[in-house]
Amino acid sequence: MSLTHQGLISLSLQEGTSSRAPTQGDCDIKLPIELWLEILSYTSTSSIRALTLTCSTLRWVAQPFLFKIFVVHLHTPTPPSSNNRPSSNRRASNPLNTRSRLTALFYPHIVNAITEMRLIPPAPASEPTRNQGPQSPLSADSDLINTIFTALPSLANLRRLVCHDVVFTKENLSVLTRLPQLTYLELQSCITTCTADNFPDFSKVQLETFIFDFPYNSLDYFSNSRFLALFLQSRKLKRILAGPANDILYAIAETAPPASLSILEIPVSCVDSPLFVPTLAAYPSIQELSLYMAIGNTHLPPLDFLPPDVLPNLRTYRGPRTYTPWFTRDRGVTNVEFSLPARPNDLCNTIMGLANQIESLSCKVDSLDATLLKTIHTTFPSLKHLAISGVAVDIDCLSSVLAIAKVHRGLTSIQISVQTGEPRLTNSWGSLVAKMFLSRLTRSYPALQRAKLVYQPQVSAVWNRGTEKKESAAVVDPSELRIEKQEAPVKANAIWDMLRFN
Repeated sequence: MSLTHQGLISLSLQEGTSSRAPTQGDCDIKLPIELWLEILSYTSTSSIRALTLTCSTLRWVAQPFLFKIFVVHLHTPTPPSSNNRPSSNRRASNPLNTRSRLTALFYPHIVNAITEMRLIPPAPASEPTRNQGPQSPLSADSDLINTIFTALPSLANLRRLVCHDVVFTKENLSVLTRLPQLTYLELQSCITTCTADNFPDFSKVQLETFIFDFPYNSLDYFSNSRFLALFLQSRKLKRILAGPANDILYAIAETAPPASLSILEIPVSCVDSPLFVPTLAAYPSIQELSLYMAIGNTHLPPLDFLPPDVLPNLRTYRGPRTYTPWFTRDRGVTNVEFSLPARPNDLCNTIMGLANQIESLSCKVDSLDATLLKTIHTTFPSLKHLAISGVAVDIDCLSSVLAIAKVHRGLTSIQISVQTGEPRLTNSWGSLVAKMFLSRLTRSYPALQRAKLVYQPQVSAVWNRGTEKKESAAVVDPSELRIEKQEAPVKANAIWDMLRFN
């Protein structure tokens, strides 16, 4: 929360607030404001909300922490129903709720605290039908969007902007060039009504990460690539993620990204394009390359040749395992992630063809056997991190596999999915099960410092060995173990879908 320290400390308590400015008699606060800010930075959201209800002075201090991430649910005007029945989700469908929240953008003590703005569609009241199809962003409330973009330049500390289903006008694009702190921009299913000859100059924008998802209901890919090329003008770009089509290659050919580009994430369909190899060859600065299967894509194009002078500085490869030999050969790749599930025998054949300097390996399997684990141990003596997903193992299966695979002296981190025998895991039972697995893992990996045991998609046990302990016996200290529960991700217009590929 350090970004709010300077902004809030300099604010006068006599300026306007969401209700009124605090007065001398509202609350007698003895602690310095710096100390309050430090305390609130470790406080839960529910506690901060409760604190804002105590008095106007504490509300003034605590409110900005509730707006660090400012989320606007864009409503879509719908014609009145013939039966005049009220909506089942009145709060989400009422545009006044959205507009009333936007009044917070006119209070300086809140504006200075906002570091991320998200413009997302409202959560649907029910699942869409099969024939409903994607919603066109042209149906969004343009007046509401224009109001938001008019207020954006006042957000002096805005660093991240996420837009879903937004139609960018010439004026809205110009606003983006006036955001001095913006380093992260994500555009999901966004289009523009501005023509290419009226695009603003983005060369001075400080963007470091740019994520662009083409709208699936737009077939004008030429306009999409021109729109995408606009944001590549930023001279500080480090990461680009674009899809689901290969228009990113045409955009790069039109507007070359800067030499600072080090991370490129593109759909696997780009392999089929004649621009694929020339694009990679033009950017030797790339250190991480990710090839993902786009939604609905089941075709894996062949990759027959990759010149040895392409991607000379590549360190991380994520994508289909069949491409791995091309991207690791004659290169110093140390991190490999197989994005598609595979059978253990197929994985073994691929792994044995890789160089032995791999330090991090992630893979998805339909079964875990001792041969695969032994092959990993033997082929990669420098391996430090291993992540295996796709199948959950019980303690008996893990013990038998590790007994045959023998010991790996260098592995320091591991992540696996485990079976607990309980559909709803309590913390006490989770800790007991974790100790069983960890005692077996630490015997096979004496240098192990960290382990993550995934019980369910949202529940896992994380173990970190104490800093004073190095290679010790297979004894797990309860203080080194914690159970993590993560909320299910919010459904949105995701770019990628990890498909099972046989």
